[in-house]
Amino acid sequence: MKAAIFRGPGQLAVEEIAYPELPPDGLILQVKACGICGSDLRAYQHGLRFDREWQILGHEIAGVVAEVGRDVPDYQVGERLAIAADVHCQQCYYCRRALYNLCENWQVIGAHYAGGMAEYMQVPEAILRRGMVHRMPEGLSFVAATVAEPASSVLASQHEIAVDLGETVVVIGDGPVGCLHVQVARARGARPILIGRRAERLRLAERIGAWRIIDARQADTVAAVRALTEGRGADVAIVACASKEAQADAVNMVRKRGRVVLFGGLPKSDPITQLDSNRIHYDELHIYGAFSYHPRYHRMALDLLARGQIETDKIVTATYPLVRAVAAFEVALSRAELKVVLTANE
Repeated sequence: MKAAIFRGPGQLAVEEIAYPELPPDGLILQVKACGICGSDLRAYQHGLRFDREWQILGHEIAGVVAEVGRDVPDYQVGERLAIAADVHCQQCYYCRRALYNLCENWQVIGAHYAGGMAEYMQVPEAILRRGMVHRMPEGLSFVAATVAEPASSVLASQHEIAVDLGETVVVIGDGPVGCLHVQVARARGARPILIGRRAERLRLAERIGAWRIIDARQADTVAAVRALTEGRGADVAIVACASKEAQADAVNMVRKRGRVVLFGGLPKSDPITQLDSNRIHYDELHIYGAFSYHPRYHRMALDLLARGQIETDKIVTATYPLVRAVAAFEVALSRAELKVVLTANE
């Protein structure tokens, strides 16, 4: 079978490899679509976070069950499944409290396990029983189902901070995750403001339903947000990009008792940021970190996608067959497209 094999920074090629072995307590998935995530792009540029000589990337996966192991009674050949990134131990302090995204033994598909950028994928017992595997709703396309994975984090963070009807929600970051935040905030009845700095991305983002769009290259973003909110500031600011400056701005563009979500992580080599602690203290701001999600949000995302509450056609702007994976990665890195998804070769 064919697979996109990563062998080090800048080294990705579609190769012919052996068909995966069927685990007795797992299954084989025929992959129909796999999204390219920001973490896949970082791995392509800088290497995996975990020590492996090579790996099949991809954790935004949708496909059809091709084979079922003899000890798996609850899945059938032909079922359509969506699979997301995380695999939890279900034994540690956090897993016992259903905080699975904080698992002390957290593992991820596309790093610890071979991912979905292949014609077929082995789904061992660990993924099947301790990962995020859900049946796809009727009528949902495979390409659309891949968006459930990034949408799950967005749903989890906005639920945690209780985005409410009529609130003004600033989203800093014009990538696919930022655009998903805009769509989810709108679905929750809020007024989303999108801040970005790439002209091509902002043009793509105009279709997603933001109440206002601010070009950070041409405006003082803090002043612009305050001008749109009677000088008060936004109710919520979500930093959906890896920028210290954006994190500092977010603290200054929310109202008293506003909420700030640090959704995008900073590089591990330079993670220390500076926030106005007096503003946080005297105006009683709430600062939240957001990482990953409980499995229920993946199931919820699939439902919202199937009902059109999240509009995939406005998020996924390019698809490439698996055999053109290298070209797909280069396009995704160029930021010329919003979201790129690999599809089956046929």
